This record gives sequence, structure tokens and C-alpha cells, in this order.
Amino acid sequence: MRVVFDTCVWVAAIRSRRGASFALLTEISHKRFQFGISVPLFLEYKAKLLETSAKLQTRLNQKQIAAIISALAFYGTEVSIYYRLRPNLKDENDNMVFECAANFGASTIITHNIKDFLNPELAAYEIQILTPGDFIKIIGE
Repeated sequence: MRVVFDTCVWVAAIRSRRGASFALLTEISHKRFQFGISVPLFLEYKAKLLETSAKLQTRLNQKQIAAIISALAFYGTEVSIYYRLRPNLKDENDNMVFECAANFGASTIITHNIKDFLNPELAAYEIQILTPGDFIKIIGE
């Protein structure tokens, strides 16, 4: 299964060890799914995780955050952006997530903000939008 994660999933993962987002973070090394990551999306992950740490919104220190960022880079599959897609989502960063998913051939985008990806222009790509909790249920079966 090929997926792309919205940045909010990783931010939630470092804020709490109790939720589905953290469970997905611990799953990345088990290779039960393949996740795509473009350079712009990786830079967004890095910036938001470091910002969350700097604002003391996590108990993790800078060294632990750096280890997570390294793990995302190591286990993720680099996605080259061959064509730019801008489906005019409300948040430009969501456009970047969708662009990565389309170029990766992902079947699923995992996000806490499903409504942000509800756009008729995206239907033709047949990319499923799931919450981390729903995705955990699928890979657990």
C-alpha cells in the first residue's frame, strides 16, 4: 500500500504517544506500507516538527526530534515531482501533500483534516483520504 502523510499526522505523533499518529510513526520501520515523501514535503515535516519542539508542545527534545526526522527520511520513498498539481485547496501545504501523493501513485492520503481534501477536482485521482485511526484499522487487518 502506497500512502502519503499530511504533516499534521507527524505533529500529533510527537505531541502524544497515545494516539493513532504515534502508532503509525512506530510502524514505519515494519514496512507494512510504503510512504512517499517529496523534498518540499520533507522540509515541511522538518520545519513543523522543530517548531512544535521549540514551542514546547512536546516532551521530546531536539535530539529526539532529529531522530524522528531522520527516520522519516530513511524509511520514506523519495518522490520526484514530475508534474505540479495545484487543485486549489485552501491550504497551499495541502496542495503539496496531494501533489506528492499523485506523483507517487499513492492510494491513500493520511490526515487529521479530511475536510481539507474534499474537492471535486481530486476525485479523478481516486486517492482515498483517511484519518490515522482508520488507516491503523486497515493495516491491522
